[in-house]
Amino acid sequence: MYFAREPLVARLGRLADSGQTGALRVPGDFGGTIYLDEGRIVYAESRRTPGPVRSFARPGTPGWGYAVREATADAALELLSGRPRPALRQPFREGEKPEIGEVGGMSYGDLLTEVERRQDVLHQLAEHLTADTAVVRNALIDAPRVQVSELQWALLVRVGDKATPRELAWETGNSVFGTTVEVFRLLVLRLLASASGPAPRRDTLSFLRAVTE
Repeated sequence: MYFAREPLVARLGRLADSGQTGALRVPGDFGGTIYLDEGRIVYAESRRTPGPVRSFARPGTPGWGYAVREATADAALELLSGRPRPALRQPFREGEKPEIGEVGGMSYGDLLTEVERRQDVLHQLAEHLTADTAVVRNALIDAPRVQVSELQWALLVRVGDKATPRELAWETGNSVFGTTVEVFRLLVLRLLASASGPAPRRDTLSFLRAVTE
């Protein structure tokens, strides 16, 4: 695991194990809030990741639960992977609930498993790309025809002169993790180029597909 010490992780685990309901607040510019309901993590938000609102999903609609879960995992990845924070600076407010409607949430163990999976993926991509790496459009495309997904096209048209995956995530309303993975795919396809490092080899795409699908 790549958690930088474990005060926040341990505190969240104790609250979950004891079946608490409320909001665990993490202060600071890199902070946010993790909400529990009878020990289950129902939502998490971070100042560094977008929330769950999508044009196709609103509270009560079929896609809402997935949107909330993705936003929660994205925020938890940011909060639990961040720098150590003293436990006394993580106030817990009993009974406080997020305004996201009824969602099932996930167990503490399931959340940590998903955070670890995402950490592993990002750790292996870090040589070429992080959420805060600037990318630019690559004018030198070495293939006569390239097919991209709807999301990849949405990212391409928003890059402009230069952008980071985190900035693109906020613009599109997608998770920072998911956007970083898609930007990496675009680097492999040579449609984007890193402003600060070498391009990944094309055979790395098979690794990426194996760990993200």
